Amino acid sequence: MSRRVALTVATLVALVTLFALSLSAYGEGRGAGDDEENESASSAPTRNGQIVFRRYFNADQTKSAIFTMNPDGSHVSQITHPPKGWKDDVPTWSPDGKRVAFYRQRAFDESMSRIMVLNLDTGDVREVTHCGPDHGYPRGDPASSGKCVGDADPAFSPDGHSIAFRRLLGPDRNCCLIDGIWIIGLDGSDPHQVTNVDPKLPEKFSDYGLAFSPNGKMLVFDRLREADERHAIFVQPIDSSGSPQDAHRITPWKMNCQDHPEFSPDGKLILFRCLPKGEEGPANLYWANPDGTSLHQITHAPAHKQYLGSSFSPSFSEEGWITVGRTAGYGKEGNADVFRVLLEDGGVVSKVNLTKSAIWDSGPVWGTHPPVD
Repeated sequence: MSRRVALTVATLVALVTLFALSLSAYGEGRGAGDDEENESASSAPTRNGQIVFRRYFNADQTKSAIFTMNPDGSHVSQITHPPKGWKDDVPTWSPDGKRVAFYRQRAFDESMSRIMVLNLDTGDVREVTHCGPDHGYPRGDPASSGKCVGDADPAFSPDGHSIAFRRLLGPDRNCCLIDGIWIIGLDGSDPHQVTNVDPKLPEKFSDYGLAFSPNGKMLVFDRLREADERHAIFVQPIDSSGSPQDAHRITPWKMNCQDHPEFSPDGKLILFRCLPKGEEGPANLYWANPDGTSLHQITHAPAHKQYLGSSFSPSFSEEGWITVGRTAGYGKEGNADVFRVLLEDGGVVSKVNLTKSAIWDSGPVWGTHPPVD
């Protein structure tokens, strides 16, 4: 047998053995309780694509970049490299998996932020919005509505042609600010406000982290009530007038639900987290139907194991996987990691710590494309 043939046979044997082991590991660990870590479960099938997430490099969270990894935590790769004095946050996949949108912000004074898009095939990064003190409000009365002082929280439309995002408006960052959700073309064309359209100041509501419905007709978002600083999850048709009255609240204000709600791939559920007792926790995951019915608590972790942002697997209805950010992570207290979580009958049956980083990993979003090595 030649050396080349021998190496080929050995490689095939190794691959078959590895595949068998991965199938065996995938079936392990089902039935674990919410407070029990389960490190033995293998990844969901790689056809589910990669996970994109944000990693902080320092404790004061002034340095961050965007990373990707496979669903089993392998192939962790930094894909953005912000300039000195800037940080990257809140990544999201394009529907075809060829681009990642995120926002880039001045790190220390947060005086400016803009929506960026990375082309994974070429490595090119470009601005879709440029929000700063010299950019006015392109709709309504500029004198009353003020300046654009920050764009954040991007989300691709299902057709990949548009991006929805949060825009902060006001004379400056210290007075009379308005947060609303806008939609802009991927090429930067036709920016227009679609929620919280009200030129009068001061505002009563601010709208944050958002997502499209799978059919592209609805938005789900986190609305802050300024009077008592409580959050709730709202759903609004995109073709509405955009006034605050057009949005339908699906969670009680007292539950303080927030943090980038997301539709399930089939559009039948919305996933989010709630902090009924405030920022000190406990913070747990919930879901509900888009009309607000069947509100259900998924996790039941104590305050020292708070759940952060979360995302459905693209094949959630078949396999039951989501990915989440959670504290505490692998390192010292105050750390967070990205976890993969298996749900059955609306409860957690398995958890796998994927990143085991030194500082803070969170904001995971599960993509639909094949993994990129």
